[in-house]
Amino acid sequence: MLVSVLLLLALGEATTPEPEHLKTFQAEFRPLKRSERSYAKLGPAGPFYPQRASDARASGYGLIKCQVADDGDLTKCKLVNETPWNSNFAPAARIMAERKRIFVTGATTGATILVQVPFVLGGPAAVEP
Repeated sequence: MLVSVLLLLALGEATTPEPEHLKTFQAEFRPLKRSERSYAKLGPAGPFYPQRASDARASGYGLIKCQVADDGDLTKCKLVNETPWNSNFAPAARIMAERKRIFVTGATTGATILVQVPFVLGGPAAVEP
């Protein structure tokens, strides 16, 4: 009986890995839209930069767990962590993934991965021509 329970636990862990067992990728930003040009001063996150963090002049990152879709988009994203805490970087990262504003390269289709999304106030931001 104990062996069965341990085997089930091991199988469960293998199919739903904890965040520390997942591969981490750095998010890449798509260019800001022309209509968002005025937000470029906030950095590549543009209008998605959290107000709380902007007011505090804080930079940091949001960490989300996502699945990689067939087209390479990030789907089914969940909040994992953020630094500094309570900065709203993780929710902003999830919203950016949902709206296809960030992507990763090198991830396997269908894989569940961690995505670290940097928020650098005033960082260089590309804008659509």
